[in-house]
Amino acid sequence: MRKVWILIMLIVIFLASMGIGYFYLNTRNDQKKSSKTDENILEDNTITNEYIATETREEKVSPNATIITTIYYEKCGHTKTEENEVTKEVVNLNEDEFREHYDDWQINYFSDKEISLYKEVNETCDEHYIVGESDGMINIYRLNDDGEEELYETTNIYLEYLPEKDQEEIKNKIEVIGTKNLYLLLENYD
Repeated sequence: MRKVWILIMLIVIFLASMGIGYFYLNTRNDQKKSSKTDENILEDNTITNEYIATETREEKVSPNATIITTIYYEKCGHTKTEENEVTKEVVNLNEDEFREHYDDWQINYFSDKEISLYKEVNETCDEHYIVGESDGMINIYRLNDDGEEELYETTNIYLEYLPEKDQEEIKNKIEVIGTKNLYLLLENYD
C-alpha cells in the first residue's frame, strides 16, 4: 500500500511540474512577442512593420449645445454675457471649422455641449439710458457710441402727475445703467 501512495505522489509531482513548465513557457513567449513589438518602435517613436490602431474622437458641436458670448465694452468698462442655443449652421462643426464662423471672437472653451466666446470692442454697451422729458411726457434715451442721446422709447407717463421732486429730477435727466434698473425706476413713476 505504501508503494501505491509513493507512486501517486510521484505522478502528482510530475503533473504539477508539467503544468508549471507549460505556464512558464507561455509567459515567456508572451514576453518575446512584446519585446519584438518594442523592437518595431524606433528610438524616435516612429513605428515600423506594424500598424497600431488608435482611436481619436474629434469634438463637434451638438445640436443641443449652448454658446456663451462675453463682450467687454472698452468705452464704458462693462461686460455683457449672453447664453444662446447654437444655430443650425454650426452644428457638427469641429473647433477649427467653428472658428471660421466666429473668426473675430476668442474661443475660451470648446466642447460638444458648450462653447464660450470672448471679445473686446471699442464701444459703449447698450445698457446706458437717460430718463428725460419731452412734451410733458417721460422719454427714455439711449447713449450711442459717441455719447449722444438717441430716443429709445416714449412712455405714456405724464410728468405733471408726478411729485415736484421727481419732476425736477427727470427735467435734469436721470442716467440709468441696465434695463432692469430702468424699468424699476419707471415703475416708481407709474
